[in-house]
Amino acid sequence: MHERVIFLDKSACFSGHREANFDKDCTEADGILSARLANAIKAAYDNGFRRFYSGMARGFDIIAAEAVLHEKKTRSPDISLICAIPFEGQEDAWDRSWRKRYDKILREADDKIVLNEKYITGCYHERNRYLVDNSQLLICFYAGKSGGTRHTYEYALKKGLEIVNIWEELS
Repeated sequence: MHERVIFLDKSACFSGHREANFDKDCTEADGILSARLANAIKAAYDNGFRRFYSGMARGFDIIAAEAVLHEKKTRSPDISLICAIPFEGQEDAWDRSWRKRYDKILREADDKIVLNEKYITGCYHERNRYLVDNSQLLICFYAGKSGGTRHTYEYALKKGLEIVNIWEELS
């Protein structure tokens, strides 16, 4: 008699530097970054992760959300993407290309959670804690720089999340 393996519905989240904080080496390694991110998502899927949270900031968050949607379309239709947005209208000041990507992701995502009606002090940290508190895995692009990604990384360590740091794999 064969035992059936049933995975728990595990969740992963993303955190990484915004596009302005990518250094020259990261820009030049964009293809490698995308491949490592895709591999991290596939590995998470193979280990029972089905729900993926993106904080929907410019840069790594949006790139990661697009990678999840690509994985969903090409290999794993049971993946879900949840967009955790710190406040309504966060994208209003962005340039057109980032807003276009953002809007496309929101149309294709499985769920959208808006944590605040408008910007309030601390809303980005609130969003980052929400991501970690609802996940067992953090897939990040953390180069050791100060900022929101550092706080998220340290909070995930404190909460005992498994962490896959794409930046360490590139360096």
